[in-house]
Amino acid sequence: MNLSLESAIKAWQEELGEDCVDIGTDSLSRIAEATFKIERRVLAILRPKDSGHVQACMRIANLYMVPVYVVSTGKNWGNGSSVPTQDECVVIHLGKMNTIKDFNEKLAYVTIEPGVTQGQLAEFLKEKQSDLWVDMTGAPPECSLIGNIMERGHGHSAYSNRVEHISGLSVVLPNGDIIESGFGKYPDALAAPVYPWGLGPSLDGLFTQSNLGIVTSLTMWLMPKPEVFECFYFLAAGEDGLEQVIDALQPLRLKGVIKSGLHIGNNYKAINTYGQYPWELAGGRTPLPEDVLKKLSKQTGCGDWNGSGALYGTRQQVADAKRQICFALKGKVKRLSFLTDFRLSIIKRFPKLLGYALKVDLVTLLPVMEAIYGLSKGIPSDIWMASVYWRKKQAPPAIKDPDHDRCGLIWYSPVAPLEGRHAVIISNEVKKIMLAFSFEPLIAVVFFSERALCCVISIVYDRDIPGEDDRAMQCHDDIIRRLAELGYYPYRLGVQNMSKLPEPSADYVKLIRKLKAALDPERILSPGRYEC
Repeated sequence: MNLSLESAIKAWQEELGEDCVDIGTDSLSRIAEATFKIERRVLAILRPKDSGHVQACMRIANLYMVPVYVVSTGKNWGNGSSVPTQDECVVIHLGKMNTIKDFNEKLAYVTIEPGVTQGQLAEFLKEKQSDLWVDMTGAPPECSLIGNIMERGHGHSAYSNRVEHISGLSVVLPNGDIIESGFGKYPDALAAPVYPWGLGPSLDGLFTQSNLGIVTSLTMWLMPKPEVFECFYFLAAGEDGLEQVIDALQPLRLKGVIKSGLHIGNNYKAINTYGQYPWELAGGRTPLPEDVLKKLSKQTGCGDWNGSGALYGTRQQVADAKRQICFALKGKVKRLSFLTDFRLSIIKRFPKLLGYALKVDLVTLLPVMEAIYGLSKGIPSDIWMASVYWRKKQAPPAIKDPDHDRCGLIWYSPVAPLEGRHAVIISNEVKKIMLAFSFEPLIAVVFFSERALCCVISIVYDRDIPGEDDRAMQCHDDIIRRLAELGYYPYRLGVQNMSKLPEPSADYVKLIRKLKAALDPERILSPGRYEC
């Protein structure tokens, strides 16, 4: 250990307490694990308990010139988990900062710290007997809300574009100073939680997907429970079916008839959700043989593309939305169904009988159906964690740790205009590349907004198989390269691809570098993260 690091650790121990500074060999080894091959040496782990601690972390880091990398709960699976973008960093883990600082039922907001998880907030609202729902992603209950928001993540509800539903950021700058965004910069400003802009230049966007500051709290807006809530599910056949469905539903999303996030997964993605790789049925072959894919698709009742969305509003609004969806999808889908609390309760009582009547395995489908339904009304689920163990030959453990269990997972999420032809182009290109590398093309198309879609691509494999890590990363790199050639770029990056995209325009790069130099001249905070 060099003298500067030794002095910094001693100073952190004095400021934070020895229990908040971890230099144990096992801890440092575990936090450097990810769901793909990456080698990083982590120098120490700091676990601040409040924003004052975070300020102290940064001031000491600057004093002794020790680079730090910040994570919320560190469960950024598929994009690097807790692993720093560069070697020889100290990790600042914000998991101990898990206070819900403010809550307003009438104005539907909550102020949270980075360690507050999806499950914690959902339980909090349940205990309060609140009529408010929190937007949920498919991540497990123990994942950070702020961590996802800072990556501009998306959920399932009418508030799915999460970054558009926040206000009042509290940010520790790289030098240890602290600022409040919007009206928060004024003493006792009453509108800080409800009006994000305040006066003057708005700074909030600078701290999403950047290394210009550490968000230690923010206000998140919650969704009022509607009078009526229903989910809808549909199946489409072939790439033509995908294009038709997207183009049919796009006007309804644009007009606000559909307000939720809308997810459409291919047959590979659906089967991946329902269980592990059928090694015996496939005769040990990879990728999944076409005949096995068809057999499992028939057994689970999934189509080439399988979509879901949610409807919120008054009884009349939901009835009208259902009518418009039925009209828009007529002749374009194999099946369209709507699910309510009552219908779900019936299916849960008689899954075998109803499954027999419908000629599908409802016993297998029910947990996934129920999880999607719950996400759309603010109930988190960990059901998708098992899908990361897709290629493993052992059953997923009760306590799942994809990093330590050597699950292979790499995410990539290109964005395109909300037109069916773009989804088809991306899907076809990705499918061709992934099958060539013997990986299943696990693809979901997500309605990101009224005008944009995102294709969520998952490369899932077993890290215990020699050579799979390198092959998966080469597949990932080929996908990046090909989609960039076609003009499709991702909405977020991971540790594995921070430097693999073409360089942005020279003037943009110049501005970002000037901002970094002004706020963090020694590049102490998360060096290499979203840096040009």
